[in-house]
Amino acid sequence: MSKRRRNSSAQSRYEDGDDSDESSNPAQSPAPSVTARKKKKLDPSELCQQLYESIRNFKKEDGSTLCDTFIRAPKRRQEPSYYEVVANPIDLLKVQQKLKTEAYEDVEDLRGDIELIVKNAKAFYKPDSVEYGDACQLLEVFNANKAKLVEQEGQEGGSTEVKSARKITRHRKSMAIDDEAEDDGFDPYEELFNSVMTATDENRELHRMFQLLPSKKLYPDYYDVIDHPIDLKCVAVKIQTNAYATLNDMEKDLLQIVKNACTFNEPGSQIYKDAKTLKRIFMARKLDIEAGRSRKSSNRKGRGASLSAMVAALKEEAESSDDDLDDSMDTEGEGPLWQLFDQLYNTANTNDP
Repeated sequence: MSKRRRNSSAQSRYEDGDDSDESSNPAQSPAPSVTARKKKKLDPSELCQQLYESIRNFKKEDGSTLCDTFIRAPKRRQEPSYYEVVANPIDLLKVQQKLKTEAYEDVEDLRGDIELIVKNAKAFYKPDSVEYGDACQLLEVFNANKAKLVEQEGQEGGSTEVKSARKITRHRKSMAIDDEAEDDGFDPYEELFNSVMTATDENRELHRMFQLLPSKKLYPDYYDVIDHPIDLKCVAVKIQTNAYATLNDMEKDLLQIVKNACTFNEPGSQIYKDAKTLKRIFMARKLDIEAGRSRKSSNRKGRGASLSAMVAALKEEAESSDDDLDDSMDTEGEGPLWQLFDQLYNTANTNDP
């Protein structure tokens, strides 16, 4: 049996017709204009979501949805030959799941999966088949909408964001010297870190579950699932050692912490919700820092008393026993490190105008 044999439509291959109700419009839609938010820069996850929806809702001349063939990969029992041809099966359901868990770091990651879907379809279906043609059109629609959306984002970002990015992307050591002279010790990296460490929800501190990685001995499955483990201690160490060249570099690590939490934990779990809340907080704080708003000088000379120094000094979970961890990071906030934290935080608050 030839391995490039299928001319059948998507409806005959899939038992579920959950997208048939989208075929009500018989007219062919031009490449839909992707609506970008005005006056607000979209984050990568929002950009990816808009692009996904633009191809998910695109209709062909006959009113059927263009992506019907690609919503779900053929079942192995029904199409075993598909898995002889396709080495890396992927479908739009998988893409949707990755969007929900914010697995895409940027639009290029999403484009890679869309291109893989198209590549798989072109490898399996005959060039004169409907499915082959749909795959080619799907990629054309995606690329067209991607170009429009990126152009809109670039126009709305304007020169202000370019200037603020340049301001933040100075080399860390030079910026530390300049900022100390200009802003009386203001450190944007420390301020962004503080926004995470001081975030609360009804007096419940949100950062606790993200300070240290889970023990490899107690939670080996975590390291089977998570490709890039990282915690707040790692971020703190990088702050202390001037490892971040830009504020965007630090934000990328914080986003990785959020991504890991959302990948490993169920969407309804408390840690999942806390990760999402922290993301909103530190991303908003980063925008304020870049725009020069809410600039709070910590009035601390040197980093010996900073929150990042305190977190950088924590023991790794895997290296410490339960008793050691209780001594250093008491859950009620009474341990010696947290006494220092409370003192620093309260001092910073009393100095605020």
